[in-house]
Order: sequence, then structure tokens, then C-alpha cells
Amino acid sequence: MALGASPALANPDQLAAADRAQLVSLAQRYLQERADRLTTDDVTANHLTSVPVGAAVQGDLAADLAAIDARRDVLRKVNGGHARTEVAVLDTVFTPRGSSVELAFTEHTKLYFARVRPDAPKFEEYGLARHLTFTNTAAGWELTGDVVERGPGDLAPDTDPSAPVTTKGSAPTRSPSAVSRPTDAQLRAAAPGPHVKAGLAGEDVSAQYDYTAMLNYANRYWGPAESNYNGSYRTYGGVGGDCTNFISQIVGSGGWTTVGSWPGDSRSDNSKWFYGDFTWTTSYSWPAAENWYWFAGHESRRTSYVDNVWKMLVTDVLQVDFDRDDNISHSLFVTGRSGSDEFADELFMTYHSNNTHNKPLSSFIASAPDAWYYAHRT
Repeated sequence: MALGASPALANPDQLAAADRAQLVSLAQRYLQERADRLTTDDVTANHLTSVPVGAAVQGDLAADLAAIDARRDVLRKVNGGHARTEVAVLDTVFTPRGSSVELAFTEHTKLYFARVRPDAPKFEEYGLARHLTFTNTAAGWELTGDVVERGPGDLAPDTDPSAPVTTKGSAPTRSPSAVSRPTDAQLRAAAPGPHVKAGLAGEDVSAQYDYTAMLNYANRYWGPAESNYNGSYRTYGGVGGDCTNFISQIVGSGGWTTVGSWPGDSRSDNSKWFYGDFTWTTSYSWPAAENWYWFAGHESRRTSYVDNVWKMLVTDVLQVDFDRDDNISHSLFVTGRSGSDEFADELFMTYHSNNTHNKPLSSFIASAPDAWYYAHRT
């Protein structure tokens, strides 16, 4: 069916199967080529995709091309970057609008590391809600819209790098963890290894918390699509981000017990940590990064301060203040570690909003070098 020559379609069922297949193929190719830009050595190519694009998006894609090229060069310097990529289009919903069709779906992208470490993940991956619009023209389907579904606080992946965060504060009121690599003197003074929490190395050791359960939970429920979300909990995506809600679920799976409940206790009391059936019956410390910081590290003392992020272990938590305004913005969980010494060679971070699995910490810091970081030993 030539959609451009037909009347407006009342519902997606009127869209021919051949058109559906072609649109999914075009979407997959477009996203694959975006991801491949992170691995290309042909930096002279002046286009981001071979998919036909309309005038309305050409300017955006030119800016994206420059941003991805810049991110690729940074990642190659800090950790070698990526060798290859895989992109899948999941759970597509078609919405015809006259001669155009909007595809709403989850982009699931894997970015394989150029430097493969034997004791670490081989790739990072993310799930990203996306809307592409294609218009049927005389020359065929043309990409005329690309919208990434990101809420306040959601982070952009390296295939859609965002502008650097504008920093505000000049001095924090609390001590951030260092992000610099250790000096030779620090390495000589470092505690001998191995550095791993009880139970995670397979030994029969009684620990206060079940760290294996935490790690398994994070690896299972990170994403990439809603079908991977634990339905026992609501999501806070789009209302400030789901990152700390996810952290609370993770540590809860490992044995953190709730403190307080509604209606007996105040939601804003940072000495309380509880989940309720509604947002207004849930403590602020459960889904809010700043409040979780105070509950975990100060009120309950369930976490302890780590003075350098490269000393973190698997199942530790890292929090970030992007704006440097003394209000923590984001929370991440360590799901992988390369190196058995006190200072890791690399750490791999998993978080929600956007749903990301095993992103190298070096990549994360490179994208937000001026942020303040706060590392927790769980």
C-alpha cells in the first residue's frame, strides 16, 4: 500500500504488514548506524545515517554527528572505546497520522568494549524509549522525526550524548570522593588484595547482607524494557528519575530492612526508609538520591564513606551531584570490577533512567568530569 496516496489511517491495523516490516528495518538501520559511529575510523564521512531523512531533522543529525564523534574520541582516550555494536528494536507500537507513521519502541543497544578484560563484562548495554516518525514521500519512506523519551534527571547514552552539565557550586559542604587515578605513592601504600565482599567470591562466609542477591537483582531488573521491571514496585521514571528507587530495591533484596511506615512516620524524616502503595505513603529516602544519601550513610550508617571511587567494590553505590549545588542528582550500582587490588582497573555501573547495564565508570566520569561524586560501601 502506498501510504502517501491513501486517506488518513484510523488505526494501526490498517498499516500493511510490508510497511510495518520496512519501517522497523529502517529504524533498526538508523539506530545501528548511529551506534556504529562510536566505532568508526572513517571520520571523514559527513553523514550519520544512510536512511533518507527530511529537512526538519538534517540539522539535528549534523549536530548529533559532531557530538558522537567527540564522545568517541574521548572514550578512546580513557578506556579504548568500543569495537562493535548491536542494536535491537523492541516492542514497537505504530501510530499512523495521514502520510506519516510514528514508531514508539525501546531501543536496546549493546556496545562491545575494544579492550576486553578477562575479569569483567564484555559490553555495556542500555534500553532507551524512542519515537521515530517516517513520512511516505514520492521517493519512499523518509525519517522526519526522532524524539528520545527522557524525563528530568535521565542520562543520555553515548550514542545520544548531551551537552556538558553547567556547574553551579564552587565548594561542597561535604567531602566528595576523589575520582583521580591513584598516584604511585598511593599504589605502594595500598592494602593488599583480594578486594571483594564476603560471599561474592564463592567462599562460605557469613555477611551482614546478601551481596549475591543484590548483584543478581541488579543484573535481572536493570532493563532494557518495561518487561524487565519488577512489577512489585512502581517506577519513578519521568518524575525525577528512577535511579534511587532502583537502588533501594537492590539493597532491599539483599537484606536492608525498612525503617518506619506510613502514617505513623513522616515521609521527610531521613532516619526513616520505607516503601508504600503510593508515592505519598513512601519515605523521601526511598526514591530520592539526596535523602537516600543521608539515610544510608548518616542516619542508619548502613553504608560507609569511600574516599576514592576507584576503591569501590562490586555492590557498592555511587552517587553524583551533576550541578554541584549540594543536592545529589543520581545513584548508580557497581555490578562489575576489573582488578583485585585496592584500586580497581575499571568499574562497571548499572542504573535506571535511562536503563543502563555495566557502563564503565571511566566513561561515565569522562561525560561528567566536573561533577561531585560520593562513594558508599554497602
